[in-house]
Amino acid sequence: MSSVAPAPFPVIVRARGVTPSELYLQRLCESSFLSLWSYPSVFRDQKTGGKGDGKELCDLLVVFGDDVLIFSDKSCAFPQTGDVQLDWSRWFRKAVMKSAEQAWGAERWLREHPDRVFLDRACSQPLPLELPPTDRMRVHRLVVAHNVADRCAATFGGGSSGTLMFNSALNGKDHYGDASACRPFEVGWLDRDRGFVHVLDDAFLDILLTTRDTITDFIDYLRWKEGLILSARNRSVNLMYCGEEDLLANYLLTLKNGRHGFSLPDDIDGFLLDEGDWADFQAGPQRAAQLAADRISYFWDELIEKFNKNILGGTSLSNSTPQVSHREKIMRFFAREPRVRRRMLADALLGLVEKAKETDRTVRVIHPSKPGGTS
Repeated sequence: MSSVAPAPFPVIVRARGVTPSELYLQRLCESSFLSLWSYPSVFRDQKTGGKGDGKELCDLLVVFGDDVLIFSDKSCAFPQTGDVQLDWSRWFRKAVMKSAEQAWGAERWLREHPDRVFLDRACSQPLPLELPPTDRMRVHRLVVAHNVADRCAATFGGGSSGTLMFNSALNGKDHYGDASACRPFEVGWLDRDRGFVHVLDDAFLDILLTTRDTITDFIDYLRWKEGLILSARNRSVNLMYCGEEDLLANYLLTLKNGRHGFSLPDDIDGFLLDEGDWADFQAGPQRAAQLAADRISYFWDELIEKFNKNILGGTSLSNSTPQVSHREKIMRFFAREPRVRRRMLADALLGLVEKAKETDRTVRVIHPSKPGGTS
């Protein structure tokens, strides 16, 4: 009886960033979100008559269940005319608004043409993951804007972190339309009618992606922040914070019913978070204890990546389903675990390995931490 060799699994070739800032973003995202869900430089098929190359959709796309993260990365030099308002308006138009336009356009394409998203400019390799149906798709738009932190810190002095301030009263051309009236280094809504866009400057990008460094923790923060800003808009509350790292610190330090985050107080028309909370959080014993406790959890990340690399490289076991999208659902089950939960899972798994003999068949069962949990 002859045996037939199974068909080889497809090899998924992901693009690489081109500029130093794109490569840095890619490294951060792959570390936090892991390789199976992070796709740099994806393209849309807009060929005419089957001719021509595809057009870049966004600088990095993350698809994880119903959540889609669209990153647009721009590294534009900050002008040095001596007029900070003029410099800011010029930089903002190129570095932030053009990126936001790309993110809004990418979202529209993903919703209208989910089957025409590719990993290469020739549009020969489709995105291997399934995009969620439009009615379930939760899109998070993120602009990464570089070369502003040093100028911001120099302008304000006094040990400023250099991160951008947030002012919910600003909208669209308030940022750049009239250079003499704009407010340098303050960001609000880029267009209230087109969906909120997160603007991550180079000073905060590293903080966020190394602090909320699982896909679940990162998305939970984005969804909470979006809800807070929408709540302020709906209640006509002017929401301001001096740097997003301070917003993040307050988010992490507030825990209610097992979830991070705070709500706006009742009966207010303005809410301000002053600078300094992140510095205090970083220097405090709670942060040091958190980092120490997290160390073991990265074994869980490494385990997931071993499977991911085989899936992307076409070297999974022969009895696996050939579709990457099918195997991704299995791996997503493991990757959904937040950082705190990964501590427990990694500790349990390593403890089992340490106790078991080579000839043993052992099982360790960990009950879900809450009804409907993944493990």
